[in-house]
Amino acid sequence: MSEKSLKFIVFSLFFIIIILPILNLFASIFSIQLLYDSSAITSLVNYISFFYDPRLITIFARTLVFAFGTAVLCMCIGVPMAFLFEGTNLPGKSFLKIISYLPLLIPPYISAIAWMEFLGARGDLVSISLPFSIYNLHTAIIIMSLSMFPIITLLTSLAIRNLDSKLEETANLVTSKKKVLSKITLPLIKPQILIAGFFVFILTLSEYGVPSMLRINTYSNEIFAQFSAFFNLESAVILSLPLVFLAMVLITIYNFWLKDKSFVTISTNSNKKNNLLELSKLQKIISLVFVISVITLAFFIPLSILLIESKLKLIEALILAHNQIFNSLGLALLGAGLMTISAFFVAYFSKNSKYMDLFILLPIAIPSSIIGISLIYFWNNPCANLIYTTFIIIIIGYLIQFLPFVIKTFSPFLNQISASAEESAKLARAGFLKRILKIELPLAKQGIIAGFVVGFVLCLRELGTTLLVSPPGIQTLPCRIETLMHYGNAEMVSSLSIILILMILIPVVMLLLTKKELLSKI
Repeated sequence: MSEKSLKFIVFSLFFIIIILPILNLFASIFSIQLLYDSSAITSLVNYISFFYDPRLITIFARTLVFAFGTAVLCMCIGVPMAFLFEGTNLPGKSFLKIISYLPLLIPPYISAIAWMEFLGARGDLVSISLPFSIYNLHTAIIIMSLSMFPIITLLTSLAIRNLDSKLEETANLVTSKKKVLSKITLPLIKPQILIAGFFVFILTLSEYGVPSMLRINTYSNEIFAQFSAFFNLESAVILSLPLVFLAMVLITIYNFWLKDKSFVTISTNSNKKNNLLELSKLQKIISLVFVISVITLAFFIPLSILLIESKLKLIEALILAHNQIFNSLGLALLGAGLMTISAFFVAYFSKNSKYMDLFILLPIAIPSSIIGISLIYFWNNPCANLIYTTFIIIIIGYLIQFLPFVIKTFSPFLNQISASAEESAKLARAGFLKRILKIELPLAKQGIIAGFVVGFVLCLRELGTTLLVSPPGIQTLPCRIETLMHYGNAEMVSSLSIILILMILIPVVMLLLTKKELLSKI
């Protein structure tokens, strides 16, 4: 198969599977109704009038505060932590850096469940009457931030590692280290910090689990309710427009301003960087307290709460939800594998494209509930029963939601490969597939591992879209946990949450430990 033919097939499948269901939904709601329904204009005006509803305006403002507050708090935690790991003489920073990424492996809604069982009305671990309630927006921001800050820490750490050390060393000769930090280091890594904050903002904007658990009505929850509770497809789609518009504006800004700055950077400096700042004894103590406190609140306390609340009924939980556990593992492995393969070819064929990023990032702008609705609307027909009534519909949901993240994770690894290597293979008259198998894949193997890990974790913890599209008889573990939450079975919820965390944690640790080179870069 020629390169042009494969490129055409890859982009055609990307458009049909990823883009077309979303476009079809919006086109069907607006264009077709306006053409064939005489009352469509009146209906559309009525729907648009929803946006003037004070209740909806309040919900939208609350959602923006939730997303913006989470992004800001994540940066306030993640950026200082990255500087402590990469630019100071903090004791034990290598070990602390590794465990600081553990909170990312706990789904945010699982953290919310843990804190609810500890401090909430449903929990029984705190017997005294607390003077505050955790069912509010501030708690949602804190819980979401404790789950998402490792994204900021990881990207900021990699950005600091990739700085040209000669710039800092030269500046240190003529000025203080604090001025080097504020005048050189921070401005140079600002794009990576903004990119990380951008993805945290977008992910939080469409978050369903945490607000749902904490009884906070955000815009995503309102969209979900319009479709699943009131069966009002038109209202759900129209209500999603502000979120889609806002996300598309941010994606456009990213594409034209920050596109050349990788979502995941690759460390190319094998030598250890000199410490930018030497901490005093008191500063070391304060820094250690800060880092350990954050990691404890984000990972060890929620995990301990779940262990206590579960009363170690893990065997019973395994028996109760063994079908859902196998479903989740199988779907996550299949979804991650397909995403890794797809990400490789999409990243390879689009690396020289100026505008392809807009299409790649388009699904990120769509709330998970709208993605689920678009899949139902597109595939629910007699010709697609093989897809709509089987696990394939869930896999497609995974691809639409998470393929952009896997592509942006994989792209920097592929872009780091020297163009001269492929040019040399072309001069030797090596075929396209041979170049891919012998040059691109071996050189990008770290990217393949990283992409698979990212895809696996995201698929295994997904909740919003799967709730909508799961066919009868197929349920994933996150959906089972969410269902049991409504029945008040705290022991089984905690036990299954621990199992889900272990399902995410064990394969990731094994993959990273088998690739010491990749682990050293993290």
